[in-house]
Amino acid sequence: MLHWSKVYKIPAVALRFFNVYGPRSRTTGAYGAVFGVFLKQKLAGQPLTIVGDGTQTRDFTFVTDVVRALCMAAESNVSGEVFNVGSGRTVSVNYLADLLGGPRTHIPKRPGEPDCTFADTTKIQKFLKWTPKSHLRKGLRRCSPTSSTGTTPLCGPPESIKEATKEWFHYLAQPEKVNS
Repeated sequence: MLHWSKVYKIPAVALRFFNVYGPRSRTTGAYGAVFGVFLKQKLAGQPLTIVGDGTQTRDFTFVTDVVRALCMAAESNVSGEVFNVGSGRTVSVNYLADLLGGPRTHIPKRPGEPDCTFADTTKIQKFLKWTPKSHLRKGLRRCSPTSSTGTTPLCGPPESIKEATKEWFHYLAQPEKVNS
């Protein structure tokens, strides 16, 4: 997109989203984000499935912060830039599980799974004057259990999650195969 923006002189920016969560969070697909998976498991009365020991950290971004970043980027005169959209803070998967509460189960860490995802938001703050407004605790309070999509979740026994995500992490562990 940025290449064609330069070639045809069309203004464009790219936004990288970090672990977006909120009402109607995605709970389906081969790679469901941890928040959506946990929420669906909690609503189904199942234990929260933690991959590895849960000390891995994620930068969780509330959906309203993402929407605000999209609007600010679209309304700006900035072009040809890539911006990270995140909270600029990380918390462990265990901490998220603590906030949601309930029983837990663990499955082995998968090859290629990152120990940390963190959005350095310095650039978007400088160019667009955007800063995140929602903190994780506040965002979680705004996620009503009745706001789920009603779709079939990526949840269930730990083995089903491990099997559903096996191919994804197989390719992450072997990046040379992704490009071939």
